[in-house]
Amino acid sequence: MASSLRYRRRISTLLASALVAIGLTTLQGGPSATAAAQTVADPTAAQALRTVGQFKGEWDSPPTVLANGETVDAPLMGNGDVGVAVGGSIDDQTFYLGKNDFFSTATNGIEPLGRIVLAVPGLAGAGHHVVQDIARAQVEGTYTLGNQTLSSRSWVSATENLFVTTLRLSGSHAQDATVTVQDGLGKTPPTPSGKRVLDADVQAGTTDAPGNPHARIATSVRGTTVRPAGNRISLTLKPGVTYTLAAAIQSSHDTPRYQSVAHATAAALTQTELAKLYLAHESWWRAYWSRSFVQIPDQAVEKSWYGSLYLLGSVSRAGEYAPGLWGNWTTGPMNWYGDYHANYNYEAAFYPALSTNHVAQMGNYDDPILDWMPRGKAKAAAAGYKGVLYPVGISPNGTSAADDLYNQKSDAVNFASDMVMKYEYTRSASYARKVLPYLQQVGLFWQDYLTWDAATGTYNIENDAPQEGGVYPQTNSILSLGLVHLLFQGLIDMSQDLHINASLVPTWQHIDSHLAPLPTMTRNGQTVFRQTSEGSGWVTDGNDVAVQAVYPGLQVGLNSSADLLATARNTVEQLNNWHSDNSPATLYAAAAMVGYNPSTLMEELHSEATGYSYPNMAVHHYGGGIENLNVTTSGLDEMLLQSAQHDIKVFPNWPTDSNAKFGGLLAYGNFEVSSSIRNNTVEYARITSRSGGNLTLTNPWPGKSLEYYANGVHKGTLSGTTIKLRTAVGETIDFAPAGTSEATIEHQLSQPAVSATTSTLTTGFETGQPQPTWTDTVDNVDTHGDGNYGITGLCCGLTGPQATLRTGEQAHTGDTSLMYSGRADGGPYDHAYMQVYGFNGAPLTVRGDTTLSYWIFPQSNATTPWVDAGSDNSTCVAVDLVFTDGSNLRDSGATDQSGNGIHPARQCGHLAPDTWNQVTVNLGTVRAGQSISKVLLGFDRSGATGGYRGYVDDLHIG
Repeated sequence: MASSLRYRRRISTLLASALVAIGLTTLQGGPSATAAAQTVADPTAAQALRTVGQFKGEWDSPPTVLANGETVDAPLMGNGDVGVAVGGSIDDQTFYLGKNDFFSTATNGIEPLGRIVLAVPGLAGAGHHVVQDIARAQVEGTYTLGNQTLSSRSWVSATENLFVTTLRLSGSHAQDATVTVQDGLGKTPPTPSGKRVLDADVQAGTTDAPGNPHARIATSVRGTTVRPAGNRISLTLKPGVTYTLAAAIQSSHDTPRYQSVAHATAAALTQTELAKLYLAHESWWRAYWSRSFVQIPDQAVEKSWYGSLYLLGSVSRAGEYAPGLWGNWTTGPMNWYGDYHANYNYEAAFYPALSTNHVAQMGNYDDPILDWMPRGKAKAAAAGYKGVLYPVGISPNGTSAADDLYNQKSDAVNFASDMVMKYEYTRSASYARKVLPYLQQVGLFWQDYLTWDAATGTYNIENDAPQEGGVYPQTNSILSLGLVHLLFQGLIDMSQDLHINASLVPTWQHIDSHLAPLPTMTRNGQTVFRQTSEGSGWVTDGNDVAVQAVYPGLQVGLNSSADLLATARNTVEQLNNWHSDNSPATLYAAAAMVGYNPSTLMEELHSEATGYSYPNMAVHHYGGGIENLNVTTSGLDEMLLQSAQHDIKVFPNWPTDSNAKFGGLLAYGNFEVSSSIRNNTVEYARITSRSGGNLTLTNPWPGKSLEYYANGVHKGTLSGTTIKLRTAVGETIDFAPAGTSEATIEHQLSQPAVSATTSTLTTGFETGQPQPTWTDTVDNVDTHGDGNYGITGLCCGLTGPQATLRTGEQAHTGDTSLMYSGRADGGPYDHAYMQVYGFNGAPLTVRGDTTLSYWIFPQSNATTPWVDAGSDNSTCVAVDLVFTDGSNLRDSGATDQSGNGIHPARQCGHLAPDTWNQVTVNLGTVRAGQSISKVLLGFDRSGATGGYRGYVDDLHIG
């Protein structure tokens, strides 16, 4: 078991490591260190602080998801070790305390630490308004009953394990209150007697196993004379007086003297000391937010990006234990032991720290992995192999809650992915030296485990399941292929940069260049990746294993071959797992990296941020905890900036007509990058080299020359598809279109992103015209989960309603149109609303003269056998619009040119079957000044039975 001192020393170790890292890749030929030391104005911090201040979580009633053992919907706070979730109303409000090191040695699972219950019974039934202020990392409550209001402000100190709540009552009379301290399960803990401080001693789990962590919660109240009794403090809140509840928390992992340290901390707190701690708290979070920013038109996605970073800063901190599956918000027994799951869950939670430039939050990632090495070596040896072999679930200090392989050999190399990525992003020599022993042991296992096929000249991976429990043969898991490539590429880069392992590098290079190819198959007429070359093929279970060689394997990117990119995009399309339980943490980044339709990506990210997020900004899916911090962050970042192929690309996969801006994002090579796009043109690219070394940039202005400034000094004009430069440590380089002055760049850098809107959409669905954002996708976001009622597939094994492009069937003009179909079962509310276009990147503005028009061809039995004779179901279809305020066209009262309501149900019988009908709607009369975020195609007919089918063409909004 590791000494608790290890975790305390690591802070100074990391500081020393950061100093060593500087200059690792500094090359001769770049500007001098003196030149690099000149400063250029950097508005990143100002932009970041201005932007994050817009976003808050809000509750008008108490949270309801607190006891499911997973992600909670409560207001959240944390300092990377202690986490607090707030539940209940003010007459019985519970602060759930969790701590990253509170793993029971009996179960090796994380346990809740304790609870503090604040009760003001006289305010029962009070109005409830709670705000999670992420910029300040605090939770503010307002509770009003009659003429009385109790205001609260809660925060977990960023620099100490201290939870603080201030209370202030207004109104005509006092209120009695109690503060009760409980253990993690809500029971009464031992409470050593004290006068001003209520000490409560708790332990992880229900049994006192050897080494089981213990902790003390030392609670005091300032501002009045308190009356401790047992595990409760009684006090009276008087109007106009500020009261401060403070709880110092120390565990036996923090210090053997945890009891006396916690007590002394609580006893010594004064208002002056608390004020200093709050200033330090604010300072830490200001510095945290100042690292980077994004500004995009979709405010829901932008809020989710910042919310995810708030949660990241709250759950993880260098020098502390790493967070488990659900972070440090442990409200009770947590599912899957809350441990460190190796098959993507643990890793994904830390990926966002890299691209967002919050690498310090990864400071504790390696610790449990490195601590497990002795057991990993023993496990490999027991299986007859060299190196290390890890199970699916590990716990801190070399323990394991679920010591089972589930026939997966990829767990150790999955753990390695963050280490390789962190090195590639930071180029830190000290970090490479720290993790190389582990990475070499993982590499040694694969050198021993791979089999050589002389006939094909490839290394194969035998009997390695891509998913838990897959049985033999399971050859060449695409997940393992991607991760093994990444591992050996990282080993080669680290060793060559450190000038070590010269005798091993050729072997690693040979494996990297001769691994079996990524397995493929044909599905629905498209070439896609399959999970193995022999064994699991295409698996439809909500996972995205088939595309994980792209991310986190990083073996496919925009510099890859056209065929490989097409296969990857087809795989993303066929998976269609945007909102499944296990895909979102990695699927969005993978899709962005291969150039998948950016409008679709933005729309699906919008759904994650709205339909799959709690008010505390936690993206949630069943079985997925803090891994989902990577959904919006890396998903969005890979749309804004890519560098995994050692080639920096700004706005590599961004929707057209969508202005955006970012600052301080991190790229491979330890380059901080800022850029802006306006009117579909990149304005500038600023790159600051933190470690020096070679810079490669894809020219953001294809076919054009660009101005090149170094530390504000003009260095000339460059041209070419790819720009390559040597950089010095600390050097800031600005690129802009030819003729752009440095003053213009500085001005553009200092301005917030300019919002963009579009005013027209015109498409006949032909090649080169705007293509649908979705195919065959029910809208369950804007319909609040009610996008499909009673509609199944029309025929032929179809599983649901359709809205998809068809060429060579029926078209009003050209060759292509949008085909719709479905089958109703006679239910009372039969309907299906299908997503077609999304405009969250740049909503369509409705003017007073804006119209909607389209041509529709409803089919009868005369032109398709799938519609019953005599049925006019196919006419109960209309184009629908969703506006940015959440309203829709179908319920707006709007009518078409004939006076028929534009609701699909109002179109029934008013369209002629088997011919093209034009429908026009004057949008300006009902929605002038609004903005359109989505185009739907709806079928709606209560009690309908049988099939419907038809085509839509020549859609125009403008």
